[in-house]
Amino acid sequence: MLLHSKKALAIPVTYMMLFVSLIVLISATYSFAAVKITARGNIIRAVVARQNMQFLDDAVHSIAWSFGASDTVYMDDCGAIFQTDITAKRLVINFTDEQTINDVVFNSSVGKAFYELPSGPDYDNSFIRGDSRSIVNQSSFTITQLYVPAEGDMRNLVLCYRPSATATVIGTSNGKPLNLIRIHIINLKSSESLALRGKFYLKTSSLNVTTSTSRYEFNSSVSSLELKAVLDRTADTVWLPISSNVNGAIVDVEVDTCNIQIREAEV
Repeated sequence: MLLHSKKALAIPVTYMMLFVSLIVLISATYSFAAVKITARGNIIRAVVARQNMQFLDDAVHSIAWSFGASDTVYMDDCGAIFQTDITAKRLVINFTDEQTINDVVFNSSVGKAFYELPSGPDYDNSFIRGDSRSIVNQSSFTITQLYVPAEGDMRNLVLCYRPSATATVIGTSNGKPLNLIRIHIINLKSSESLALRGKFYLKTSSLNVTTSTSRYEFNSSVSSLELKAVLDRTADTVWLPISSNVNGAIVDVEVDTCNIQIREAEV
């Protein structure tokens, strides 16, 4: 009788152990699948945010330097908040010959647009467009900076613009070669302060182009001059070739700032 009782008891205990083991396995599988689905969803949302910002950047370039031009771009829902910060990205540009001249030719914030990304893949310091340099002097490099900086626990997808510089000889003055250094800047400071979620449209407008010019005269031969740019905490320099003769050179430094406005569009 006792033997039969033990056998009878063992059967439900065995089934109970199998049932518990099955529940644990199902729970572990569900948890793993949920994590995978969430991670997959975050990747998809990050890709949508990246595409949105690329479309916005394309819209900015399509209307930049064209007075009164505008373009509208559709921003798909990526599960993140789109924002603008018109006080961000302080840009300081110094013009110097590293001897007697060291002038600040630009000092202002140029603004940025950004998404607060959901947690997910580590994109720290990943550049989608552009690179980390604060100024460029070759037409083959874009002035766009679209990237995910390392900023504590928050991951933002940032769109901003760095300056570009060129140098050309445009004639002579007082027996000296006349050089023109032109600095191009896209400024987002005129944008609306935005914090948008879901699907929406943005309108980009080229409000105007402001120009400031300074003239420098050199009484001896000079081969190149330097521009130092500090954009936030990133500092870089470019050397620009200058045409001169035994009498020296004259250099005009022209800063052209295209003021772009980003605002929500009513469609």
